[in-house]
Amino acid sequence: MSTVSTGTVRYRAEAGASLLETMVAGALGVVIIGTALQLFVTHHGHFLGQRTQAELQQDIRWGVQLLAAELRLAGALPDQASLSTMATDEVIFRANTNRVSGVLQADAAVGQDVVAISPGSGWAKGKAVILCGASMCEEHVLARDGASGRLTLSQVLARDFPAGSRIEVVNTVRYYLSRSDAKNGKLMREVDHGSNPLIEHVENFSLTYLNERGQSVERLEDVRIIRLYLKTSGIDGRGGRLQRSYTRDMGVRSL
Repeated sequence: MSTVSTGTVRYRAEAGASLLETMVAGALGVVIIGTALQLFVTHHGHFLGQRTQAELQQDIRWGVQLLAAELRLAGALPDQASLSTMATDEVIFRANTNRVSGVLQADAAVGQDVVAISPGSGWAKGKAVILCGASMCEEHVLARDGASGRLTLSQVLARDFPAGSRIEVVNTVRYYLSRSDAKNGKLMREVDHGSNPLIEHVENFSLTYLNERGQSVERLEDVRIIRLYLKTSGIDGRGGRLQRSYTRDMGVRSL
């Protein structure tokens, strides 16, 4: 009898220990899962913040590099001022942004509206062009796309131009801050009335116009440097916003 009783007691003790172990293991599992989940959330938020910062930096770097490169072209066209509008949140200038240019292959006379050029690609209908000889220039608009090395002008020539005279496209370029979306300010790039957002989530954008000595100027002809200040922001992945500020001095071609 004592042997059976002892065996029964031992069986019950083993059953109780197994239940307790299960409860402890379950509690530990909950703690481990909770800790792992918290680490995942923290790591994911950190990852999102880093990705947002990288995207902001990439957008700013690419956008500002494009603006700086095109500003260097301002004033390169003959008979054209470097800038036509200079405002705190807007700058307008004329430049041959895609470097579409050529030379006359034959003399062009007064009254002509078709000229032969080389090379013959990149000339689109509606684009402004400037034709310059040794001492004079004329601006025209293309009546149709260039074809077979020939350009058709919307108006006839008012002067004679010898073979070898240079002709190139003139683009009107505008960079400005758009606040049409109150929650998302955008730095816009507009070329010949076609605009696209260049940098989004812009909180502040300002331009300061300086001469070669770094002094602030108001006359267009005195501008040699444009100082840009840009501040953007993006969601950091943790319920806040990550901000990025950028300042750069950009040279403008001298007149």
